[in-house]
Amino acid sequence: MTRWLRLLWKLLLALFSACTFACVAAWGVLLTTLCSNPRTPVPATQHVNAYSCHGMTVFISPLENAMLHWLVPLGGLFIFLSLCAAAMVMHGYAKVRVRVEVR
Repeated sequence: MTRWLRLLWKLLLALFSACTFACVAAWGVLLTTLCSNPRTPVPATQHVNAYSCHGMTVFISPLENAMLHWLVPLGGLFIFLSLCAAAMVMHGYAKVRVRVEVR
């Protein structure tokens, strides 16, 4: 594996890891601020989607609703891509030679 290819895999690993941490941070911020949304629909701020938060109904925006549904699968995808990139980085360092002889 060439030096540039190893560098590319390292950069991809850093990017996918950063995206994974960003998804986890966004999920944490979303869950800590979700229950403080208004309890009545506010069309001016687009808080129109009903959401049950610990027994009370709050109204969330379409963006928050989409984040609730897509942050976990997106984080899982970035974890998988990080693992693949890490495997390729490790593969770049492995120097195993197999010698096969047939008689």
